[in-house]
Amino acid sequence: MISAATLGKAKKLMCQQTKKNGAPAWLLTELAVAKGEQLAKIYKVDKNLVKVSLYLAHTVFDKKIGGRIQSNHYNLSAKFVKPYLNQWRVNAKDQQTIINAIEAHHGKVKTKSLIAEVVKNAECFKFVTLEGCLILLHEMGRRGYPFDYSIEYVIKKMKDKNKLLTLKDCKVEADKNIKIILSIFACLN
Repeated sequence: MISAATLGKAKKLMCQQTKKNGAPAWLLTELAVAKGEQLAKIYKVDKNLVKVSLYLAHTVFDKKIGGRIQSNHYNLSAKFVKPYLNQWRVNAKDQQTIINAIEAHHGKVKTKSLIAEVVKNAECFKFVTLEGCLILLHEMGRRGYPFDYSIEYVIKKMKDKNKLLTLKDCKVEADKNIKIILSIFACLN
């Protein structure tokens, strides 16, 4: 079982890493964590284990889209957090669950638990919400990307993440959201 203290340490570590890396947008992290907490309740899994996994999923990241770090952040983050999990005295079973959840949140590694599936869905879901798309669009502008490119990227990201959703609750809500988002973004182009 993950303690509130460990959850606080994971959040603090992610906050420090976000500042150091300049990415991802903190508000996107918090969107994923909020969705993870909601899904944990629905699917009756340990919400703190879900939230810790979500906070630690992007501890190694980069502002450069498609760069070596950003393209492999799930493996790099999993390796980065292992010593912290030991230091925080997270038991071996929970460590395995967290590491798998981090490695599997992009769908390139198979999820080994319902917790990892909840984490993957929460992480992907942030990009199929209007709020998440607007945060990402703002983040792209902040990083200096051209507006037209940014809109195309946000839409591509939304569609890619939608394909990774597996939980029925997320898929149904995402389908509704995507129609609204595409109609709003059509007005921006």
